Amino acid sequence: MECRVTAVLVAAGSSTRMGFDKLSFDLGGETVLERSVRAFDECPEVDELVIVTGASGENAQRAAARCKKPVRLVKGGSTRAESARSGVAAAHGRLVAVHDAARPFVSQSVIADTIAAAARCSAAAPAVPVKDTIKQAKGGDGKTVPEGCMVENTPDRSTLYAVQTPQCFDRAAYLAALDELDEASARLVTDDCSLFELTGRPVELVRGDYANIKITTREDLPRAGNGGKKMRIGHGYDVHRLVEGRKLILGGVEVPYEKGLLGHSDADVLAHAVMDAVLGAAALGDIGQHFPDTAEEYAGADSLMLARRVAEIVTRHGWRIENIDATILCQRPKLAPHIPAMRAKLAEAFGMPVDAVSVKATTEEHLGFTGEGLGIAAHAVALIEAV
Repeated sequence: MECRVTAVLVAAGSSTRMGFDKLSFDLGGETVLERSVRAFDECPEVDELVIVTGASGENAQRAAARCKKPVRLVKGGSTRAESARSGVAAAHGRLVAVHDAARPFVSQSVIADTIAAAARCSAAAPAVPVKDTIKQAKGGDGKTVPEGCMVENTPDRSTLYAVQTPQCFDRAAYLAALDELDEASARLVTDDCSLFELTGRPVELVRGDYANIKITTREDLPRAGNGGKKMRIGHGYDVHRLVEGRKLILGGVEVPYEKGLLGHSDADVLAHAVMDAVLGAAALGDIGQHFPDTAEEYAGADSLMLARRVAEIVTRHGWRIENIDATILCQRPKLAPHIPAMRAKLAEAFGMPVDAVSVKATTEEHLGFTGEGLGIAAHAVALIEAV
């Protein structure tokens, strides 16, 4: 069945430089692979996913089970190029977005912009300007700096870009380029874009994101004290009872309903869970400590105003909020039409781009107090990074 865009996630590597399966590394409730898969599952431009697996497919099966969109699992080859080829061959999309599964922090805007560019010119990739001066040297192997490694020249840095993924292509053109390559040229393919370059096809670069890192060695792992980025993850949970005579406020959005949430402030259970996640990540207590319900000044308070205060607190302590993921547990009313506005308001309150804020809603199949319509609960996870 033909569709418009297939995301091909290459997850067949052996992680030899890491020493363990990096795609199974826990990023706080989800693995590296699960987070990469989720980015494309949540992207409106993507219609289906193909996950290219290695020797063990258990991690890929778990990631696939979480997807709302159609997913296929295919076996990879002995090289990355062979694995990408297997994924593209299994795709149904007119366009394919080939992504290194070891890049879990890819943003929605990078995915969407690259797909849009590929739709115009058949091949596109995200890229960022190279920050460091680059030296071309004789005697090096690209893995270490051996003795006697001598500088030959210094390329003009203004023309150099570090290319990322997803790299997006017209699928028919990709397969045609594969057929045109002879064996000698095939050995020169270092990424999917070079397949197009070697066969004389143009490739457009679009704006990438420095946060879209590829996890290759232990230094790339988001863990404090490992020589890499200092990052922390926090979890928040809140629940309020539904009562008559109150407005229902969720994520700063007034949702039309016959009941509202009971609480000292506006009882915005979503904003409260997110605030606790952010404060928890920074080990700065919870909203009960900062805005106690015994204080009259917080009676009926706008929770988004409190969220701005929380953002100021964590900023003052040297942290930047990288992303937020929240889930609302609610039987009624239907929340899907209001989620885009919730994301926008939370993003504004915390000073973040909208594509770094995820809000989901689910029922509990009429089970428990939320399922019986007695209240609404919310869970949230926040990732913060030291400035």
